[in-house]
Amino acid sequence: MSAEEFQRIAAGDESAMEALFRAHYRPLCAFAYQYLKDRDRTEDLVQELFFKLWEDRARLHITTSLKAYLFTAVRNRCLTALKQSARLVPLYTEVQEKGQEEAVDERDHAERAARVRAAIADLPTERRKVFELSRYEGLKYHEIADRLGISVKTVENQMGKALKTLRTELADLLPVIGWLLWWNG
Repeated sequence: MSAEEFQRIAAGDESAMEALFRAHYRPLCAFAYQYLKDRDRTEDLVQELFFKLWEDRARLHITTSLKAYLFTAVRNRCLTALKQSARLVPLYTEVQEKGQEEAVDERDHAERAARVRAAIADLPTERRKVFELSRYEGLKYHEIADRLGISVKTVENQMGKALKTLRTELADLLPVIGWLLWWNG
C-alpha cells in the first residue's frame, strides 16, 4: 500500500484499514518479536500501533511507503518499550530490596493498587472484560474474541481504549502503573 493509498484510510475507509492490518499484522509482529522476545507484548504493541494509526489517520502525512512507515514505527515503539523495561526492572528490584526501609510503604502500595483496581472497575463493562481477560487471564486477542463472541477487531479497539483511559487516569502513578499493566496477572 502506497502513501497515496493511505489517503483512503485517512478519509475513514475501514475496509482499507482492515486490508492494511491483514497485510502487515503478522510481518510486523514477527519483526517486533525480534526486539521484545515476548509474543503477548509484541501483539499488544503492533495492535496499539494500528489503533493509533486509525485514531490519528486524519493528522498523519505519510510521504514514504506505508510499509516502511509501519516497520519504522514498530522499531521505534520496540526501542521505547525496551528502554521503559530497563528502567522499570531496576525500579522494581530496588523497591523489593529496600523492603521496609524508605521504599514505598505498604499503605502507599495498597492505595496505588486500590486506585488501579478502581480505574479498571470504572471502565465500561465490555472494555473491562476485554482488559481483564487479556491482563489477568493472559488470553490472546483471538481467544478473548471467541470467549466473548465478538470480533478480534472489537477486542483490539476495546483494549486500545482501555489502555488509553488507564494511562490518562493513572498518569501520576507512572512508572508503577506501567509495571502493573505489563506484568500484573
